[in-house]
Amino acid sequence: MAFIRIGFFEDFKGADTLLVDVDRDGLHSLIAWLRMVMSSGRNTTFGDCPAAVVQSGLQVEVLGAADDAGLVRTSGGHFAWRRSQDGWAEIIDKLAAMETGGCHQYLDGPQDGVQVMASIGEYGDAWWRRDDG
Repeated sequence: MAFIRIGFFEDFKGADTLLVDVDRDGLHSLIAWLRMVMSSGRNTTFGDCPAAVVQSGLQVEVLGAADDAGLVRTSGGHFAWRRSQDGWAEIIDKLAAMETGGCHQYLDGPQDGVQVMASIGEYGDAWWRRDDG
């Protein structure tokens, strides 16, 4: 069963961080979804990604743009992740490199206001539940 967990954590790994945590099936689903979104040219949010569980109060817009900005906080728990076609292709390549599991990648953009980290096999249910309360 695929899972994709997305959460925002202040001062995580040395910076405010958007964490995208996946299992192997979730990784494949996320890559396929990002490819579909980028090829369609439509803007969306991670809440529309199948198998994604987005932290309560968090909204991350996924935007294709000519200017390759990165992830910025727009207000409170709202973020805009704006990347060019080349930027999204780089993110997909970094995600695909995680296939072996037990690793993470920083999905850096040129002007990130918030760090983006994708992880596979490093955080489990207990880790995510500790933040529920």
